[in-house]
Amino acid sequence: MRWRQCRHTGEFIPIDESARKHDGVAIHGFHESYVSPVDGSIISDAKSLREHNKRNGVVHTAEFSQEFLDRKRQERERHYTGEHTKEEKLRRGQQLNEIINQLERQG
Repeated sequence: MRWRQCRHTGEFIPIDESARKHDGVAIHGFHESYVSPVDGSIISDAKSLREHNKRNGVVHTAEFSQEFLDRKRQERERHYTGEHTKEEKLRRGQQLNEIINQLERQG
């Protein structure tokens, strides 16, 4: 049987039991390689994913909370169905006003 020493208590714990305590170092593998939908490069490990994200200025969706994703989904749905908040209507009116003023100045 294999043992490891607990970093908190110093006691020796059998490896199979220590795996259930989750207080040691964990090494995670990476998912299967895939082709990036952004630039067509192959993503095979965490390093290639980090480099890809930095190179293309993107962020993996796993970095966002579910609440954030739900809120953005609702905003998208409102946009495509034509529903707008008061703030969005005001901002759009201001943009249209600025465009009209610009065109009038141009002659």
